Amino acid sequence: MSNEINRIGINTGSVNPYGNQPKGNEAKTEENKAETPKATPQNPQVAPNDVLSYMAQQAVVVNPKVSTPKTYDVSKYVTPEQAQRIAGFVTSFEDKVAEGLLAIDAELGANNRIPDATKYEIAAKMVK
Repeated sequence: MSNEINRIGINTGSVNPYGNQPKGNEAKTEENKAETPKATPQNPQVAPNDVLSYMAQQAVVVNPKVSTPKTYDVSKYVTPEQAQRIAGFVTSFEDKVAEGLLAIDAELGANNRIPDATKYEIAAKMVK
């Protein structure tokens, strides 16, 4: 007999469609079920507040010491014309973000409760 069905190679010798189980395992599984005692739930050994305080202490992020900012010699990397053009783009971007912040404040009013960082992010995304 061939192992090809409609030219698809299938190993039918390892397929058991009827799910016949060996008869010896049935008795063993029933014995194992009867022998295993049911576990009783343990009482909590640690107070939940202690666990939460431990987790909070582990989550503390230690900020690295801030070093003095490095200054770069731009003339090594770009020509003076390129530096001037880049500076123009940056100031143009900053001006458009400032206009966006003014538009957000005008739209939402002076008593809005949006954090400044969120306002800056929205204004920066408005720039095209």
